[in-house]
Amino acid sequence: MRIRRPALYGASAMLVLTAGCSSEPSLREQYPVQWQTCDDLLGVKNMKNVRDMLGDDQEILNPPITVDEMANGLKREARERYDQVRGFDGYDVCHLDGRGVFRPFVGWSARSLKQVSDPSGRWHPVGPDAFAKGGIYGHGSTVTVFRCEVAGAAKGRQVQILLEVSVTDTSNPKSTDEFEAQLVAKLAQSVRDAVGCVNRPEIPEGLSPTKA
Repeated sequence: MRIRRPALYGASAMLVLTAGCSSEPSLREQYPVQWQTCDDLLGVKNMKNVRDMLGDDQEILNPPITVDEMANGLKREARERYDQVRGFDGYDVCHLDGRGVFRPFVGWSARSLKQVSDPSGRWHPVGPDAFAKGGIYGHGSTVTVFRCEVAGAAKGRQVQILLEVSVTDTSNPKSTDEFEAQLVAKLAQSVRDAVGCVNRPEIPEGLSPTKA
């Protein structure tokens, strides 16, 4: 799902797609596009664990979007002139609700490289190209940003070079900060590969901190 997001904060409009009772078709049968996108971006094993945590009564809250559609949207924004009024797009790619809420999000960041690299701030370096906050680095959703240069963007045209991905995993006692960091790292790696960042940013497994 593509969401119009202002420069700092965004709001999303969500289409609720319900799984229904056990006699109805499974989520995979009802929503094959959403299901496949979840697996492609976050990994089949990871998503099995997420779905097990959320229990049997689950809903998918985002309309269909493929990995290619998401990646093409991100690349288009990097290549076109930035609209300061409309801001950046954001993508709700695998929004599940059950015994807890699971919500990954992808988009160009409103934050600058200077902001996230400030050693006095809340962001922590995780490799030479990425920064993370929340989760294992503090309270709240796990968020990471990483440098991504897009092929075909005119020199000086790409207004923002930081892609941002996050996972909100709430009201689920079975989830841990470590598992959430693992999910965000996998999501960031998948987005990097789908967009084809020409600088090939390094994103460590589990968002492990940079060694001093």
